[in-house]
Amino acid sequence: MRTAITGLLAAASLLLASAAIAAPLKLKPASPQPSPKRGLAVSYAWGGVPPARIQGLSAARGLLGGGGKAGRPLRGLDYADTNEGDPVLTHPEHFNVAANIRGYIKFDAPGIYELETWSNDGISATVSGQTIGHFDGRQGCEANQRVEVEVPQAGWYDLRILYFQKYGSACLMMKWGKKGKKMSWVPNSAFGY
Repeated sequence: MRTAITGLLAAASLLLASAAIAAPLKLKPASPQPSPKRGLAVSYAWGGVPPARIQGLSAARGLLGGGGKAGRPLRGLDYADTNEGDPVLTHPEHFNVAANIRGYIKFDAPGIYELETWSNDGISATVSGQTIGHFDGRQGCEANQRVEVEVPQAGWYDLRILYFQKYGSACLMMKWGKKGKKMSWVPNSAFGY
């Protein structure tokens, strides 16, 4: 009997922990609400020619140091997988590029949304300080994870991304959708800085 009760308590504890993990991340709108320009601000640092390589997010962060060098703004997050040797985002180099991306994402209505970042290679992305995408390594253009966020009101929300591309091809994209609805690529008009 004691073993059965212990097993039931362990199962209930696991179920409660799973429910807590699955709860949507609560977002806070930017305050005051901005009137941003379209796109996202970006600054870059370049890691040099091989064998010097950005090995992960901490190396990218260190390379950017106090913020990096301002680059041409991004149009949004619709940078599909490139061919090897193509420039990374709006930076002229094609390998060992670190990017500090900042701005806002606009939600037109309150509710529970699903967000999904895609990257090639590493990413650390937050909305309102909540982690919505993380991958610290090298990968092809793939989804990192899908997270649920609770948007309390329509408006602009703070967006921060640390990104690096080691070598090969590069991509940086984002999908979204209301919970239970079909996901789609976030349009460029949803980003501002």
